[in-house]
Amino acid sequence: TGTLTQNRMSVVNAGFIDFSISPSDAKLRFDSTTDVAMQRLYQTASLCNSATFDPSTLNLPTDERVVNGDATDSAILRFAENLRPVSTINQNYRKLYEIPFNSKNKWMLSLRQGVAAESHSSLLLLVKGAPDVLLPQCTSIQDVDGQIHQLDKATIDRLQTLQRQWASCGQRVLMLCRREFTDNPFADISDRPADMERAVAQYNGELTVVGLVGIEDPPRKEIPHVVDTCRQAGIRVFMVTGDFALTAAAIARQCHIITNDRVDTIEDIRAQALSQAPGAMVDMPSSVLAHTTAEKITLAVTSSVSNDGIRSLVLSGSELVGLQNEHWDIICGYSEIVFARTTPEQKLLIVQQLRSRENYVAVTGDGVNDSPALKAAHIGVAMGAGSEVAKEAADMVLLDNNFASILVAIENGRLVFENLKKVILYLLPAGSFSEFVPMFLNMVLGVPLPLSVIFMIIICMLTDVWASISLMYESAESDIMFRMPRNPKKEHLVNLRFFGQAYGFIGLLESLFAHIIFFVFMYWHGGFTPGQLFLAFDKWTLGNFHGKDSAELNSLLSTGQSIYFLSLVILQWGNMFATRTRRLSVFQQNPFWGPTRNLRLLGAIPFTLGVAFLFCYVGWFNRIFGTANIPAPFFFIPLPFALIILGLDEIRKLIVRTYPSSFFAKVAW
Repeated sequence: TGTLTQNRMSVVNAGFIDFSISPSDAKLRFDSTTDVAMQRLYQTASLCNSATFDPSTLNLPTDERVVNGDATDSAILRFAENLRPVSTINQNYRKLYEIPFNSKNKWMLSLRQGVAAESHSSLLLLVKGAPDVLLPQCTSIQDVDGQIHQLDKATIDRLQTLQRQWASCGQRVLMLCRREFTDNPFADISDRPADMERAVAQYNGELTVVGLVGIEDPPRKEIPHVVDTCRQAGIRVFMVTGDFALTAAAIARQCHIITNDRVDTIEDIRAQALSQAPGAMVDMPSSVLAHTTAEKITLAVTSSVSNDGIRSLVLSGSELVGLQNEHWDIICGYSEIVFARTTPEQKLLIVQQLRSRENYVAVTGDGVNDSPALKAAHIGVAMGAGSEVAKEAADMVLLDNNFASILVAIENGRLVFENLKKVILYLLPAGSFSEFVPMFLNMVLGVPLPLSVIFMIIICMLTDVWASISLMYESAESDIMFRMPRNPKKEHLVNLRFFGQAYGFIGLLESLFAHIIFFVFMYWHGGFTPGQLFLAFDKWTLGNFHGKDSAELNSLLSTGQSIYFLSLVILQWGNMFATRTRRLSVFQQNPFWGPTRNLRLLGAIPFTLGVAFLFCYVGWFNRIFGTANIPAPFFFIPLPFALIILGLDEIRKLIVRTYPSSFFAKVAW
């Protein structure tokens, strides 16, 4: 519950059969001292309660005091304290036995005895819990005037109408019950726990319904926006809760987990299953009573299931019993689901059914009963304020107990994955492909080697390093949370489309342009046409090649190799800016100012130029590594080609954005 709500529960309604009263009006009625119904309600709320006020805060107003205990008990304790200090009534009644609230029983029991001498006439068995669970144990009910009536069908209908009315407003409805004893059947066994347990179980019946209380825990303000963003990102958000179905559906609507006016039920699932497979049946024994649990958990599920529009579904835990695979196939195809009144076993079943249909499931929870589901999910997310068992079972802990933090984690996870792709894509064209092509042309077609081994090493170890590290600091693209989740089994870090972009597009252009610039230099300064350089093989190394000796040829080749190296360095600038985004234009992801600014990239330009100057203009490096000075025009000739690479990629991205079903979009990395 603390994941989606503010975890600030408060009683907003009290009721007797079908009569509803606000806490402020309840205070006025209680102060009259003649209102028997309110006196009994106060007595049950105060004594059947495991929460206590922190003694150090007793001097503060009730709403500001620190309460030790469950959030539900805390809300009822504050309600009772506002009527009259509970310390007084607790002094007048001693506790004989207590059964704390648990997920299976769905109720709490307290056996109290008055401390006065006539204590044999003031023995009370007090119970509070879920109305649908406690009603079968009740035989009578008090009305607003304190009169006791037999609990007949008409009265139950009136009571349940009030419960549904409150639940449809998102209130958690609890029933307060009691049983008075004129004698004390526990007198001789109070010091024998085992006998007390059996006796309490025996007498936990024939209860009188004292009244109902409606508890409200408003959703966190950011939750609707977070759920909407998850939906835009292709993530389905399901709610799994122990609450009453109407309460769960109302809270889900407030959180935007359910957005449709029309909500399907188990009957719709059965009808769809029968229409698809006429033999499908649901075995639902009438004797099955599903145990329920109070904790609410949320499932964030990504799937490739395609639905015609958004469909909503609300199921109770008892309706999950006996479902076959055909029914789960239909259930797992819904866009919006609320599972209400679920047990820990059913939470685990839900996760397993989703996983078996290749959904990738994240589960959030904070209670002990959530731990099986947390463990079974692809990623379990526990609340920082949750139980230690839940934290141990989870893969991640939200220290701020805020569901919005999951959204931040998803966005950052996508960002890291995309930035890794960008770094690899930036490195491959110059660091491998544009180094392979010169070697291939030299060995197969006899072209003098345009790129020396030392320059290959410099590209891999120096010039590409700065920009590749800078790309890791790229901000998320504005559409990153509008994309469908990737399928980890099919969409890996690198794939054929990725290599197509790296080698077939950027790498091919860089190699082509760098060779063009190399051949331009060889023709301009050496007089060699490309046709003369092809099939040269060892003629170049033997000297006297088209009238030039070995020294002239070596000097010409050293300069040509330096120019090829510089060309790759400058062409990588175009690749660097093109690779910054996968779909958005460079103008939409401005690197110079605004939220997407990345000034580290600009530092790559002077850094790579500095490396080129160092190895091409320092005499020591020229002599040791066989490099040469680069003629001034060749610092500018590669610039238009770098812009062409950037421009062609901008055109490709424009086509992908404009025509998302086109061939270019399907092969986009």
